[in-house]
Amino acid sequence: MAPKKVADTGLDHLGAMRALVRVVELGSLSAAARELKLATSTVARKITALEEMLGVPLLHRSTHHVALTEAGSLYHSRAVSMIADLDDTLRVVAELDAAPSGPLKLTAPVAFGRRYLAPLVAPFLERYPGIQLDLRLTDNHNDMVAGGFDLDIHEGENYLDNLIVQPISRNDSILCATPAYFARRGRPATPADLAQHNCLRYLHPEGDPRWHLSNGKVTQSVMPQGNLQSDHSELLLEATCAGLGIAEFEIWLVRDLLVDGKLELALPAYRLENALTGKMIYMAYLPNRRLSTKVRVLREFLAERLQGIGELPGDRAIAVNRAAIKTSNAIGGKAHLSRRSA
Repeated sequence: MAPKKVADTGLDHLGAMRALVRVVELGSLSAAARELKLATSTVARKITALEEMLGVPLLHRSTHHVALTEAGSLYHSRAVSMIADLDDTLRVVAELDAAPSGPLKLTAPVAFGRRYLAPLVAPFLERYPGIQLDLRLTDNHNDMVAGGFDLDIHEGENYLDNLIVQPISRNDSILCATPAYFARRGRPATPADLAQHNCLRYLHPEGDPRWHLSNGKVTQSVMPQGNLQSDHSELLLEATCAGLGIAEFEIWLVRDLLVDGKLELALPAYRLENALTGKMIYMAYLPNRRLSTKVRVLREFLAERLQGIGELPGDRAIAVNRAAIKTSNAIGGKAHLSRRSA
């Protein structure tokens, strides 16, 4: 039987859709009726009218139990998504003329959050006192939908295609050590010279133990040899700052130490090529958060405060990179990324 047009039935389709969803979630017509503040017979009529309009049964009914039919299961899954989108749209529109307020949930890698987000919490909440910020730091991937996250900061690529992303900065990796280490052991002039140094190795999730060093023209691969390896970059940073050896870091993690002269580049003309080389640090959010005022003000605040954190001062790529970011932000970016363990 072909479904009837909604206009021909006089059916309150949205009301019937909400009724069906609540019946399924609560397990009975009477429970749904109590929540919706309707008579049980009214809820039953709405669902019956919906079935008549569609031309298929949606529920198997018994005295004490309801269950979805095959068609009902398909309809229910779509209905849940449509109702969520509609409710979110109504909420966002209501927010447009109001000061940003309400809960706002953000997730980021642990080291990144401690180094860059922790100092920004107070100034952000002073600017937007109506927001209740929930900041979750983890090096595991978070499901933004299941976790209820509004914004995710991450790096690299290979992320979910249903997210909108906004780039913040490049994300290059370099080798560095303390001035005291170089004074004691000398400074390498070429990648081959690293064989004479104590190299502290980060254990990449990808599993390749080699350092692939590129000067933009050629790439040389070396096997770092030293007395420390770890899958935790902050542990390696502590050891490096203590003068133990030369280690690989993403620029955002050591930028301030390089600027202050506490660390120096081991091979200034080289960058490391790995899974994150040339990638970006991003903010990501779900499409239904695009118009949210509180998400927008957080994105703008972070973009302003975090710009250039993955770039060395004076890096020739900075001007080109910032122009690319401005263009990407203007068109809304594209969606997919991943996270590296700190």
